[in-house]
Amino acid sequence: MEELKECPACSNKAFNLILSAKDYTVSHQTFQIVECQSCHLRFTNPRPKADEAGPYYKSENYISHSNTEKGFINKLYQRVRNITLRQKTYWIEPEKKGTKNILDIGCGTGHFLQACQSRGWNIHGMELDPNTAQKAAQLTGKTIYPHLSSIPSSETFQVISLWHVLEHVYELHEYFAFFKKNLSPTGKLLLALPNNNSYDAHYFQEYWAAYDVPRHIYHFTPETIQAIAKQYGFSLKEKKGLVFDSFYISLMSHEYQSGSKKVILSFIIGLLSNIKAWLGKGNYSSNLYIFEHAQ
Repeated sequence: MEELKECPACSNKAFNLILSAKDYTVSHQTFQIVECQSCHLRFTNPRPKADEAGPYYKSENYISHSNTEKGFINKLYQRVRNITLRQKTYWIEPEKKGTKNILDIGCGTGHFLQACQSRGWNIHGMELDPNTAQKAAQLTGKTIYPHLSSIPSSETFQVISLWHVLEHVYELHEYFAFFKKNLSPTGKLLLALPNNNSYDAHYFQEYWAAYDVPRHIYHFTPETIQAIAKQYGFSLKEKKGLVFDSFYISLMSHEYQSGSKKVILSFIIGLLSNIKAWLGKGNYSSNLYIFEHAQ
């Protein structure tokens, strides 16, 4: 384990303990989440070192790596994924211009890349886990980059997407420097992230499944991710709610809290979360942030 002495976003040295959350997926250890007193970014601290993180992903329940259909929640995820893939490709369709290059970082088993490929995009993927990358390569017929540093520095992309990935990334500033350099001048950066300022996050507190410690090492809100992006010359073009996430997260959170999924109550909490976000400031359980180079 490593304990951060400085905020990974702004280097401030003063934090407040927010809560302690349990890893219900793999280790069943408890981890602390702190908030920077300056920029208000929340992060897991202490956390596994980067070279120690791998074992915390070794579970069939970690669906982005295993693609499993075991269990009710994973079966539901698989069904909803077909809908969300159509939605995601629809959102990026206006950006299909120039080289039509798209880079999906943390591409998992490659289903989003495959959907983009079928719609005429020139796809590129990066995935750290070798076994998962192999599944993506088999699905798409493309070589998947194993690291950020393996992507050719001269390559530019019209779209760079990270679907629930940035919250896992240790090299936060290296990634944003890459985005700044390799996103085309008119390109879009898509970051899908859980939002710990959502209604369901407040409702479930330490049982909120999207804390997902210690795999999630950052816990963003709309304000904190925009502040980090601004440091690297990005401005927010658009923010969208990922409305299915609140239902999925509520099911898992109830199971963590009580041992039961409480399907009806989870649906109600998920629906309430979406309604409150729609009526309020867009604080959905997860948001998609679409950034562009600041003018």
